[in-house]
Amino acid sequence: KQWYQRRVAITAGIIQKTEDTLESLWNQFELFCPKCLHFKMGQCIASLLQHEYLLNTDCEVINSVFLLCQIAQPQELNPFNKAIFNYANRKPVDSKITAAIYLINLLPFSQSTLSSTTTQILQNVKLIGAPLKNFPYSPKPDCSLPIILDDPENDSKEEKHYKEVLSQLFDSDIPDSVFLPPLVRPPPPLYSDSDDLVWLCPNDNEYSFAWEPHIFTDKDKPEDTKKLFILAQRQALESSQYDLLKQELYDKEDCLQSLPLSPSTLPKLVDKNPSLAVDILLLLAQTQQFADYLTVLLNMDLSLHSMEVVNKITANLELPPQFIHFYIRNCITNCTEIADKNTQHRFVRLVCVFLTALIRNRLVNVQDILIEIQAFCIDHSRIREATGLFRLLKSLDSKELS
Repeated sequence: KQWYQRRVAITAGIIQKTEDTLESLWNQFELFCPKCLHFKMGQCIASLLQHEYLLNTDCEVINSVFLLCQIAQPQELNPFNKAIFNYANRKPVDSKITAAIYLINLLPFSQSTLSSTTTQILQNVKLIGAPLKNFPYSPKPDCSLPIILDDPENDSKEEKHYKEVLSQLFDSDIPDSVFLPPLVRPPPPLYSDSDDLVWLCPNDNEYSFAWEPHIFTDKDKPEDTKKLFILAQRQALESSQYDLLKQELYDKEDCLQSLPLSPSTLPKLVDKNPSLAVDILLLLAQTQQFADYLTVLLNMDLSLHSMEVVNKITANLELPPQFIHFYIRNCITNCTEIADKNTQHRFVRLVCVFLTALIRNRLVNVQDILIEIQAFCIDHSRIREATGLFRLLKSLDSKELS
């Protein structure tokens, strides 16, 4: 739940940004929110558009409409077209609706549009302004009620009240953004017919057993491999089981595709069988889904196994520097947020050993995050591993100067 609340806070912060380009906003959203959360976040953003008083500025409207347009492609199949269309056709038309209409008319977004900031787009809105046109959605009759209703006796627009509503909207398990009336259908009548056929059970046939020649052959191996993979998500495999599964993964090219593998299964593998998680990530390195697995790994809770996995794949693969920097920052942040001192000291030691290994093996460019690591070492200077890491950083600085 803490991991999800962190994603909610990041999404709310992205909506409120004004000086970042649209392309930068989408990159931040993709980095911190895995694809499994895109539809959920889209539902919440659509609810913000449905209730205009939840969006305070024109910039927030621009960012919300942009994220909804980008979440699902192509635009004709976007499930949030209805929310976008209804907002653009509100009456009376104010500056927020005018800004939304201008952005919608720019679909599909060109590179020049993506390179513009929200403030720059709002300046163009004041200069141009145009009615909604060529949007791929046809309005249909709607008999549903919104999930948030205005209170006629409460006209409060305080920031505290706004934040409470926003937090509850994003943080609750909302199945839909509307309440639908129940669909009443009469039960079908019972079938009765005097001419109905009666099943016959003949007893005059003789049966004999037949031997299956393919039983206990190699055809059963894929099924055994799948069972071992499912078992690996529940408990640590024995060495013989791990060796068998690893051999199947490396010997057969289609073995990985036959397994029930997805980014959501990676945290269980890392927790129970980190060595198997490393083997699978190395095999997925050349696929298009590898970025999704890195995002899940980046957002996992801090643990010895997760750092072990990151250390091994970093040593065997050339990962994006941005991923390694974000992972180190997450490790430092998680150590700071631990309340129990004994647990915090244990994780600080683990993080220091992890960072020392990365630096000694030259797997990370220390200069990009030198200040943050030094501050981390100073905050925990009573711990021996933090002192050793700080001395290592100082020795690297002195070598570069000489």
